[in-house]
Amino acid sequence: MTETDAFYKREMFDPAEKYKMDHRRRGIALIFNHERFFWHLTLPERRGTCADRDNLTRRFSDLGFEVKCFNDLKAEELLLKIHEASTVSHADADCFVCVFLSHGEGNHIYAYDAKIEIQTLTGLFKGDKCHSLVGKPKIFIIQ
Repeated sequence: MTETDAFYKREMFDPAEKYKMDHRRRGIALIFNHERFFWHLTLPERRGTCADRDNLTRRFSDLGFEVKCFNDLKAEELLLKIHEASTVSHADADCFVCVFLSHGEGNHIYAYDAKIEIQTLTGLFKGDKCHSLVGKPKIFIIQ
């Protein structure tokens, strides 16, 4: 597919299928960056991840997001930040973005000291738990 092909395909979308992106705020973008890990996990350092974090911070800021970065959080701290983000009102926001830069395997990602099930993180933003994001994009990026 060429760039031109993508342009024409975009015009074929039904306008009713587009998200409403004209709220007062673009939304929050959380970036959880994990470079180092508790020695007992025997995971190598993720060299270069801070450059990824900084690039993502710039890009999301350029797109109008309120970016919040967290580095090498323990599992309990990470879960608290995710829970806080799921309970705050997103009523005046277009969408929500959450990025995890970490090691992972299967259906888990690693915080500094423990692994966390991805479903535990994303589940907090389902419509029955996060009413203000119902009908809005919730984007999770896991690297």
